[in-house]
Amino acid sequence: MKSAVERRMEIVNVVNQDGKARVEDLAARFNVSSVTIRSDLSFLEKNGYVVRSHGAAIPNTGVIAELTVHEKRRQNAGLKSLLGQAAAALIEDGDTVILDSGTTTREIAASLGNVEDVVVMTNGLDVAMELSSKPGIEVLMTGGVLRKNALSFSGSQAENGLKNYRFDKVFLGVDGFDLRSGITTHNEQEASLNRLMCEISEHVIAIADSSKFGKRSCHMIREFGQIDTLVTDSGIAEEYLQGLRDMKVKVIVVEKAD
Repeated sequence: MKSAVERRMEIVNVVNQDGKARVEDLAARFNVSSVTIRSDLSFLEKNGYVVRSHGAAIPNTGVIAELTVHEKRRQNAGLKSLLGQAAAALIEDGDTVILDSGTTTREIAASLGNVEDVVVMTNGLDVAMELSSKPGIEVLMTGGVLRKNALSFSGSQAENGLKNYRFDKVFLGVDGFDLRSGITTHNEQEASLNRLMCEISEHVIAIADSSKFGKRSCHMIREFGQIDTLVTDSGIAEEYLQGLRDMKVKVIVVEKAD
């Protein structure tokens, strides 16, 4: 039998693909009770994945929902590794760098090889753990309040700890990348911290797989053209690619596997 997390993820897929799913049909599909499905739908609605409607669920077509870090790791894992490798190649000996929290920035940390005298500040607990075994890297952490579902620190303590620093590069993993809404994320405190990270860094680098384009979250980090470099994959739509280039943003494209 599927775990609750696996069942709920599959329910979201069913609802998004079919446009609507009835409680009874979902109960039969997963061989669980209607009570269990209603509990699943309550959880999914609370977290923004679906909208409940008269004994059924329909897609939430508005703001995208926030996934836990464990759910995010399952999404496009191979592609995130390729993006992480491409972004890591931008870090040179002697650089001072910020790695934002997130599953893609964790892949950057995992891909950092034989660099020397690199200082990395991060608000990601798992990012720091990934870097802890790398001898050429000094690891700093922001401190702050830990968001357990994201393994990230944020809040006033995190921001106050950053204000006296300056960095060469900041790497941001984003939840949404939209022409009108800009670069966005789900959490207000994290967005505030990300904006400060950009302000104290010479070069702003965003990492986003092509599934993030055209999506938006509640809180803006940066306007569409206010980054220096984007690392993405070959699934990027032409309107985004051309729009970024028109704004003099450097775009690094990795080949997306079929």
